[in-house]
Amino acid sequence: MTPWLSGKSVLVVEDEFLIGLMLIKEIAGAGGTSIGPVTSVADALKEIESRNIDLVILDAKLVGGSGADLAGCLEERRIPFVVVSGYDKVNLPSGLRRAPFIGKPISVPVLLEAIEGLNAGTPNERSSSFSGGRL
Repeated sequence: MTPWLSGKSVLVVEDEFLIGLMLIKEIAGAGGTSIGPVTSVADALKEIESRNIDLVILDAKLVGGSGADLAGCLEERRIPFVVVSGYDKVNLPSGLRRAPFIGKPISVPVLLEAIEGLNAGTPNERSSSFSGGRL
């Protein structure tokens, strides 16, 4: 179990619903409370405004928008986030490149490692790039 996720609420913002469902299952397995998955910026904003969110797993491409549209709001509210995408990190909008990055297909252990890095909060971990291999 990832101790940092124990008792934490994690919003999953992912346009591919099946991937979102797999992510919420893994979050629950690591002790976290999953919210979502939501597939759009508008739905994510509704959740952020109505709940206490500890962390966001944010897809770069969303229904009707981009994860970059949400990144500024998350930074303003000091909600840490990890970006997941099938695109290369260098091709993402700058607002998303500052966050830890997990390439698709997602490796759950690598994702959990990135989440733990957010908790540690060191500059190197916040700018880390990870590439995955499973989900």
